[in-house]
Amino acid sequence: MGRYWERVKLTAISIFVAFNLMIILTAAFPDRSELGRLILRTFGDYLDFTGLEQPWSMFAPNPMSLNSYVEVEIHFKNGSKEKWSLPRPTQMNGADKVIGGDRYRKFTQEYLMPDKNEDIWFDVARYVTRHVNKIEAGGQRREIEKLQFYRYYNYVEDPRKQFVRHGDKSGDYTKESVFYFYPANKEKYEVSNNN
Repeated sequence: MGRYWERVKLTAISIFVAFNLMIILTAAFPDRSELGRLILRTFGDYLDFTGLEQPWSMFAPNPMSLNSYVEVEIHFKNGSKEKWSLPRPTQMNGADKVIGGDRYRKFTQEYLMPDKNEDIWFDVARYVTRHVNKIEAGGQRREIEKLQFYRYYNYVEDPRKQFVRHGDKSGDYTKESVFYFYPANKEKYEVSNNN
């Protein structure tokens, strides 16, 4: 009986590894067959959930030229303000940058877009509210009046037009107000998009 379960376990692990390799390799090829498109349509949510999805456009022939990040201005009921920044790869180091840096970049650039994905903005606002309330519970005990989300972005120029050395900033950022969040009380939240 013990050998049977060992064989079942080894087979399950082999299927899992082969399945993930098939999906990763299918997603890695820039030119997809009809079968490849079917596989990605079927298992695309799995790729997103596990963080295995790496679009070809990230590398070549035309990598994404948008550079953006999101900051939150926290307005407290006592009139004070503070800034809170969503994690950015440029401000991370070590294992955090390797493990999560690109996921945060991808999340803020592709999902936190103005006038889109209001449910995601709502979830991020609730996360920031919980995080700030936890800090305030052990500190000044200020209550949040509202959160104002700002998106900073710029477009990276084609290096043939404007060369930017590694480590230099790629330019000035345009700042746009994209989302307001008003916590109503601890159980209920109200949201409004400023557009």
